[in-house]
Amino acid sequence: MSTGKLLATRGYVVGIEISSSGTRQSVALADLNGNILHRRSRSLDDVPDTRTALSLIDEMLLDLTQADRLGDGRILRVGVAVGGLVDAAQGVVRTLHHAHGWDNFPLQDYFASRLDRPCIIDNNANAAALAEIQQGTGKGERIVLYVGIGRGIGGALVVNGKVHHGITCMAGEIGHMLVQENGSQCSCGGFGHLEAVASARAIEQAMMRFATEYSATEAAIKRITRGHTENLKAEQVFYLASEGDKIAQQLVDQVYRYLSIALTNIVHLVNPSMIILGGSVTQAGELFITPLQACMQQLCLPAAYQSLRVVRGSLGSEANLVGAVTLALQDL
Repeated sequence: MSTGKLLATRGYVVGIEISSSGTRQSVALADLNGNILHRRSRSLDDVPDTRTALSLIDEMLLDLTQADRLGDGRILRVGVAVGGLVDAAQGVVRTLHHAHGWDNFPLQDYFASRLDRPCIIDNNANAAALAEIQQGTGKGERIVLYVGIGRGIGGALVVNGKVHHGITCMAGEIGHMLVQENGSQCSCGGFGHLEAVASARAIEQAMMRFATEYSATEAAIKRITRGHTENLKAEQVFYLASEGDKIAQQLVDQVYRYLSIALTNIVHLVNPSMIILGGSVTQAGELFITPLQACMQQLCLPAAYQSLRVVRGSLGSEANLVGAVTLALQDL
């Protein structure tokens, strides 16, 4: 065995996740098989500025890269999954729609310099999609659409194991598909985008807004949140809908309508074998997945739907961080 190969077998990679608002940062140290050995996470109540977010990540990096953790090995590469618009080819964050101070930020250079190691950055949906293809639900699938539905909505198209980035690395931005003419304002400033009606944030805000006009719905929210109505989660809205709450039913029906329209259009365009759904909204499980499957079956051409599977991702809340590790391991 060569010396270089011996060093590689004793190496590690670092995965870093930055959420779409910057309020959550996670760092993982993993071996060359992608097994996460150590991890750290921080969550903030308020949206931090860029310096604050990066300083918190630096603290976690210092902790995870101590000599006693690395032994006689070394860090070989860094992968970063970012919840915003990312130019992966240039290593630049174009913007985070739910945060400030990230516009055209050279994040790849920042971490490459910080750790003195090569760094790969990408959108968190692209990273999560790669992770699901290599380690999760999408193993063995040739054409896969991944859709992450959380605070925002992101997407990724993976063909033969490779993410399709597009000319300016903006492919997969399904959350900004126009689905409702003159609809609600999106985080990007546009109107009627899918993210404005079907993201976790949109569902939670709409439910709270309508609840003030309907006492039965307001009481149901207080019950399911144990009095902490400000902590209402999108997946809980699906539970309330299944229990018969009329307002919740109207909201989730709207989500199914517009999400199925967007997904059906993509199915007819690229004809994938699988759609993998991730993000916090999918925590509702079959209450979310089964009605969406039914809506899509009604809208899709039979020839396009017959070989399609619409499934929940297997990596859950870990998808983005595992995706960051997966980025670091690419072509290593």
